[in-house]
Amino acid sequence: MSKVYIGVEQSQNGVLAGKNGRIVTTGNVKRKEISANYEQYIEVENGSDLYLTIDVNIQKVVEKYLKEGVEKHNAQGGSVILMDPKTGEILSMATYPDYNLNEPFTISIEEDKEKWDEYSQEERKDKLQTMWADRNLKTYEPGSTFKLIVSAAALEEEMIVTDNENDFHCEGYTMIGDDTKIGCAGYEVHGNQSLRKALRNSCNAAFIQLGHKMGATRLYKYFEAFGLFERTGVGLQEGVSSRFHPLAEVGPVELGVTSFGQRFDITPLQLITAVSAIVNGGDLIQPSIVKKTINLDSGTVKEHETKIIRKVISEDTSKKMRDMLKTASEGREKTYGTVMGYTVGGKTGTSEPPVNDPDVGYAVSYLAAAPADEPKVVGLVVVYKPDAENPYGSKIAAPILSNILTEVLPYMGIASENSNKTSAGAQSVKKVNLPDVTNKTVTEAKRTLTNLGFNVVAPEVQNPNSSLVTEQVPVKGANVIDGATIVLYTAENNVRTSVKVPNLIRKNIIRSKISSFRG
Repeated sequence: MSKVYIGVEQSQNGVLAGKNGRIVTTGNVKRKEISANYEQYIEVENGSDLYLTIDVNIQKVVEKYLKEGVEKHNAQGGSVILMDPKTGEILSMATYPDYNLNEPFTISIEEDKEKWDEYSQEERKDKLQTMWADRNLKTYEPGSTFKLIVSAAALEEEMIVTDNENDFHCEGYTMIGDDTKIGCAGYEVHGNQSLRKALRNSCNAAFIQLGHKMGATRLYKYFEAFGLFERTGVGLQEGVSSRFHPLAEVGPVELGVTSFGQRFDITPLQLITAVSAIVNGGDLIQPSIVKKTINLDSGTVKEHETKIIRKVISEDTSKKMRDMLKTASEGREKTYGTVMGYTVGGKTGTSEPPVNDPDVGYAVSYLAAAPADEPKVVGLVVVYKPDAENPYGSKIAAPILSNILTEVLPYMGIASENSNKTSAGAQSVKKVNLPDVTNKTVTEAKRTLTNLGFNVVAPEVQNPNSSLVTEQVPVKGANVIDGATIVLYTAENNVRTSVKVPNLIRKNIIRSKISSFRG
């Protein structure tokens, strides 16, 4: 069976493979060598070692929670990206269902396994291509997460402020022309609203009004500035970059639905790159997955350099957006996106399938920046076609990212907000070398870590005095902030969603609004 090159191995094969050696000689028309004096030997050039921005420990956490979330909701699939908004480095990138890298021609999806013998050769090829595909590089409708883009553009253009209570009015729906009625979630009436409240309520009516106020030409200028009309240049094989209505064909209805994230397609990577610009001070940064290369012949090290593509919005607009993103996480519904010890700014999204293709199903998502005031990581979870009567981004996608960030933020050494503080209010950060508590009993491990000042999340087991810890996150030897959360697992209870988190110091209520076009 032939080799399959996909992902990094495909896009970076020229760097990894090097060049074959060869002998060059001169010959006559009969292809006979003229003289050995003209022989030239060109040595083999070894390929370079490639170091990725992906953190293997973060990737492990992401893949486990993504798998749990997709299987829990019997979804078609899901994707996750975690990115450093200041550098564009991708810390984790995962899709599910996945496949065994050592057996790339063995289908992993149960439904396809059962029908495999019935498929034609062409159908089998399509199924394999689908299985290999990275959903983070494939287009989807972003839904209400896209309202962040429209909000940032309007603020930058000074066409709106954050807190004028009478800027928008919502009667539960909006009429576009005489025959197009677009509603908010359950046609809920939001009344008069500021931009901040409209974003928190995920009010479609308000964003239709804002989109019409901005106009298609001005909005499209910002879509282009945020990089939504081009491939990101991440260093992977990106397909179609996006699908928008041609500007000349954007009428009132197209403008309205585009303003709240519907009836166009972008990739998750494009969206998280654009939102990183919104929260990092306004710089659109080219995402990267290669951290450095080392030439095996010369030893030359080529480090990745952060590439700022352009300035899109001002620091002032970025600050306002970070603040509103926190407010968007404080709606009236029960929270599903809280991360213990951290304030997270998040926005949910739910997009409906096209009217003419209902089998596509809903795509529900959650996008968050943490810590909210000065983000060190931006995450995006998308779950495709979940088996739910009322698919909400808050109930399906947000818990996945919440679970991920609960483990990843402490692992990255990001201080939690309950860390010790000086009298002046500045945090006094103490780092501790994390001991190895695996093979200790749950009781002993908790006592050891608690005495060192850590918060401990441990599974419920029948006998904590005899059940042994099989895994800890972060791993032993990590230089961890005092007061960070350490998560423990045992052989009898390694189901991560069943772990109960104690001592929730701070709760942010994440609100998701669902409408005829869900938010």
